[in-house]
Amino acid sequence: MSDSLPDKTAPVPLHVIIVGAGIAGLTLAIALRKEGHHVEIFEKSKFSQDVGVAIAMGPNAMRSLLSRGLDPQKARGVNLLHSKWFSKDKPEGDPDAITSNNAEEIYGAPHYFFHRVDLHAELLKLATAEDPGASTPVQIHLGSTVISCDPQNATIALRDGQVVHGDLVVGADGINSSIRKSILGKEINPHPSGLSTFRTVIPFNAVPNAPSSSWLTTIPKGFTFVRGKDSQDKRHLLIYPCRDGGLLNVTGSHIDERTNSEMLNTSSSSSAEEWLETFSDFAPRYLEFIKLATNVSIWPLLIWDELPTWTNERACIIGDAAHAMFPMLGQGGAQGVEDAIFLAALLPLGTSNDTSVLKEQLELFEGLRKPRASKVQDLSNRMGRGLPRVRIGEFCRTS
Repeated sequence: MSDSLPDKTAPVPLHVIIVGAGIAGLTLAIALRKEGHHVEIFEKSKFSQDVGVAIAMGPNAMRSLLSRGLDPQKARGVNLLHSKWFSKDKPEGDPDAITSNNAEEIYGAPHYFFHRVDLHAELLKLATAEDPGASTPVQIHLGSTVISCDPQNATIALRDGQVVHGDLVVGADGINSSIRKSILGKEINPHPSGLSTFRTVIPFNAVPNAPSSSWLTTIPKGFTFVRGKDSQDKRHLLIYPCRDGGLLNVTGSHIDERTNSEMLNTSSSSSAEEWLETFSDFAPRYLEFIKLATNVSIWPLLIWDELPTWTNERACIIGDAAHAMFPMLGQGGAQGVEDAIFLAALLPLGTSNDTSVLKEQLELFEGLRKPRASKVQDLSNRMGRGLPRVRIGEFCRTS
């Protein structure tokens, strides 16, 4: 009969509440589940639409995702092996430069491009599928809008009036975070940079099989960059493949003449015609490609300053909620993954749910992660501040 009694010496899992089921939130849920904790995610959306654009996951992120079970083939990722560089005035011919990007040889892990929806779907499976090597599947509550958090008591309040109690609350709810205000005690707003970017995805099979398209069809799974006239010309085209190479993610960064208040909107609809007008002096082959875009949006590139803290008692923020950054270095998503892995590693099974213990662990997390993430944030934001871009190879070596 004693064999059926619970083992009172067994470590007790933490009950962790995560707000936001994006890339960072799901990665954290997977990692905490591997540690043996009970995880609930509250997500305001209902995952009902196949929307979104591509996302880069550098080797610093891929190393962690692979070790937590992500199969990049199932997520229909494209391994970055080559980059092509063109100038805007080049009407035909080969790239100005082709570079090799075998990140696995250099950094010990590959560099992948994913459609955000595909990567999200695979992480969702890892979080919710039965796994004999992990705790119970993560519980995800969709359509659950969180309006506030009590860091002292580790509770969240939902729009429907429900209050949920946990041992720890983590805000992984993006740039418009509802948890950040509870952490800081005040609202934090970004600054317009004066730059925006057109965004779209174009099916690769829509690209004509013609000599004028060879700049794209040669090395089709490479990263393609078309730069403006000089350092004063802020325009550029950036194209990279996702979804097994069947989709091309396309962005067109440029100076935005709209007012600051208009640019503080997250995004708005645009058109290929507006894009063509803005890039009208680019060579014809690039303009012909832009004409293929059928669903264009325009996103303001905002500058988020480093936050004074990420933690407050038994609550913290990670990912874009903590350190949103310019997309120019492709590290926004990767830094959220690093946050998730570090935080989970500091909360092994058996961690006490005592407030002082959890507060100490969260402060340790911030002390380890904030300097690195803030440095990457600062380097990413350089273009928005009118400074030249830099390379960040050193940040791909360590996670």
